[in-house]
Amino acid sequence: MTSLNAITVAGKQTKIGKSLSIYVKENLETTLKKFFKNFINSSVLFSKDTFNFKCEISIHLEGSIFVKSNALSNDPYGSFNLANEKIKKRIRRYHRKLTDHRFNNTKSLKYVRANEYVIKDPETIKSGEVANEPIIIAESEELIKTISVGEALMLMKLNDQNAIFFKNIQTKRLNLLFKRSDGNIGWLDPKK
Repeated sequence: MTSLNAITVAGKQTKIGKSLSIYVKENLETTLKKFFKNFINSSVLFSKDTFNFKCEISIHLEGSIFVKSNALSNDPYGSFNLANEKIKKRIRRYHRKLTDHRFNNTKSLKYVRANEYVIKDPETIKSGEVANEPIIIAESEELIKTISVGEALMLMKLNDQNAIFFKNIQTKRLNLLFKRSDGNIGWLDPKK
């Protein structure tokens, strides 16, 4: 059974009232109960974006499955409701695949560890600075999953990502799925 303690509600430079926190926890728990018996944790972050409120929802369903969503509205309740609807739609769309994936895949997922770097855009560097080497803003460790193309596409959409880097379970090669400017999905599969 899900627990309201597994859902955290916070504000980034924004105060969150008790009634908003209770509203978010109860509605998010209702959303999750419909599809899953339990989940690891969930966080909801509210922040101001110019004249609007931004709500970001991150749910850790199990092992390596995360679902993310965000939305803007002129009030925090509205931004949460929009982000929650996106989450419901994504979970509903992939629920069968998620549950089939869990029970049909008896062997554990394989991972490759990699470093992720966030670098400063060279166009924003002042003319007096040296732009030959990229300026690293942040770094973290990421796990590159060994999964099928279909699973990678599903995870990319669940996480609302523009791209996903993975090791193809069939070819054993590193692959990349990405959103193209024309709205389609690009798939890079290098030759041997």
